[in-house]
Amino acid sequence: MGKIDPRVVKTRKKLRQAFLDLLKTRQLMEMNIKDLTNQAGVTRGTFYLHYRDKDTFVETIMEEIIEDFYDHVVEYVPFEGNEDKKIPKIVLDRVFDYIGESPEFFVTLLKENDAEEYRLLFSDKMYDYILEHVSYGNSIPVRKTPKELLNNFLVYALLGIADAWVVEGKIYANHYMATNVSKLFKSELFIEIGLEEFFVAKMD
Repeated sequence: MGKIDPRVVKTRKKLRQAFLDLLKTRQLMEMNIKDLTNQAGVTRGTFYLHYRDKDTFVETIMEEIIEDFYDHVVEYVPFEGNEDKKIPKIVLDRVFDYIGESPEFFVTLLKENDAEEYRLLFSDKMYDYILEHVSYGNSIPVRKTPKELLNNFLVYALLGIADAWVVEGKIYANHYMATNVSKLFKSELFIEIGLEEFFVAKMD
């Protein structure tokens, strides 16, 4: 695959940042192409060179940020010291780093009705990592727990705590938040289904 023109990358970054900036004052469905292009400092013609319409743009950016988030916060570690078997863990220090950089995106993900399909995407990706995390142990308890129950608890707990943290002005340090959320997630249910080490404050 050939290299992407740096001008294309630059324009897409501008539009993505414009999208995040507009989320501070507008909901997803309130945005329009004029808003985006004015905020990004590009022309409508340039926008249409990259995206078919506003809906395609929003879908692309929302999915891209969710993918970036998991790329940033997930780390694979050897299972019981075996380098040939690696499992994912979610590093909460990195979660709060990422959310702190783009809080409006996560507030939108948590609260907007129009973001429901992206909440589902966020949730489904987390569940995929959960299944991978328990893949070398006993995955039966996880599969016996209703997916919707586990996912809704995890997603709304994590995003809800992050939302409150942002609303209160991020008065607690990222690592303080990570350490305490990690403790919250070490519950009896988590131990039963093998997820007590899925959320970790940081990686040594």
